[in-house]
Amino acid sequence: MGTVTILIVDDNEVQRKVIEFNVSREGYTAIGAGTVSDALVLAKQHQPKLVITDVMLPDGNGIELLERLLSTNPELPVIVITAYGTVRMAVDAIKKGAFDYLTKPFEKEELSLSIKQALLGKGGMEHHASHGIIGSSLAIKEILGTIKRIADSDVPVLITGESGTGKEVIARALHSSGNKKNKAFVAINCAAIPSDLLEAELFGYAKGAFTGAIKDKEGRFSLANQGTLFLDEIGSMDIRLQPKLLRAIETGTIERLGDVEVKKIDARIVSATNADLADLIKKGAFREDLYYRLNVVHIHIPPLRERREDISLLAGHFLSQYAPGGKLVLSNKAINRIVNHPWYGNVRELQNFIRRAAVIKDGGTITEQDVESNLSPSVSLHEHTSAIVDESMDEAEKRMIVSALDKAGYNRSKAAKILKIPRYKLIYRIKKYKIVAPKDAFE
Repeated sequence: MGTVTILIVDDNEVQRKVIEFNVSREGYTAIGAGTVSDALVLAKQHQPKLVITDVMLPDGNGIELLERLLSTNPELPVIVITAYGTVRMAVDAIKKGAFDYLTKPFEKEELSLSIKQALLGKGGMEHHASHGIIGSSLAIKEILGTIKRIADSDVPVLITGESGTGKEVIARALHSSGNKKNKAFVAINCAAIPSDLLEAELFGYAKGAFTGAIKDKEGRFSLANQGTLFLDEIGSMDIRLQPKLLRAIETGTIERLGDVEVKKIDARIVSATNADLADLIKKGAFREDLYYRLNVVHIHIPPLRERREDISLLAGHFLSQYAPGGKLVLSNKAINRIVNHPWYGNVRELQNFIRRAAVIKDGGTITEQDVESNLSPSVSLHEHTSAIVDESMDEAEKRMIVSALDKAGYNRSKAAKILKIPRYKLIYRIKKYKIVAPKDAFE
């Protein structure tokens, strides 16, 4: 990697030197510039493989630099560095061809991952924004990396996360990123259909199979043949129907209700749930063998409150949807207020909030007061103490995790059982709180 040159553009010399140092430690050759004009000169002289640029520069901005660089080298990946106050510029940068963006302050691990993805041509925000995935957090980048790796395979995928985190968005991104993108994506919400009708919806039925079956009907499995079948809220599926689903996945065949013909199907199975399937298995409400069939690859989406660096770009994205043309903007204080809100309804709640604010405001600037007045009452009551409670809850959770790890001798599987949470949730929180075991002895 020593032959790979990366150009860092930032007028803050201290910040630029820090980035140059971290880039050099990764084995790349780092060169720096403090202005647009100097950056253009260095880009011409050294032909860098990647450019990292701040938005605000003394003789212009990173967007202008981006456009000028891409005009001569359209394949050059550019990572834009932005602050909360320049979210609209970040959105604009993505639309104009930026590979990714990082929100200050960012961790060196985030920068490292973004650089690697850019140089490998993976996970660019321009591409993934087109699939509806918006975010710069390490968690989102890891999800994008997983999607890239498995997009062309047929392995079943289980997506978990709280309600409103965007599980179907991830499922659709997985489908549209792979070789099935021109085939059907068929979704069914297992919780929205009565259990006695779900079997017919999934597998279809033959004429005369039951009262009211006046003609043959294809099920969702058949409709998704050669494509993707998305089983949302899989945890709510009746235990009596689960063996038939398991058999369909294992054998690649289905039988319609009232029909003896066995039909071969080739649909990729992607399922999602906000429930703890391990807990449902213990209660006898979910089959363990089905769980292992569905959970070949696991993608977990953390709640929005645990990846606050994604909130500003999501807000900007929704604002461009509901108030196009830049007719409505967020003030810096409004952005800070939005970023610090817990968003217990996750991305769905944030989207509805921006939509409501756009309708009520109808142009101009959304202020901090506008944000306060448009938050739902139930959430606003919680917010009065959130600044204090959030910090104390985080500390309490961290202490509880460390205590469990100590009791388990820093064996993560045993610690997860002590805490009564899935192992992947424990691993996520270990990363979140930067918990380090004695001699890094996690097992």
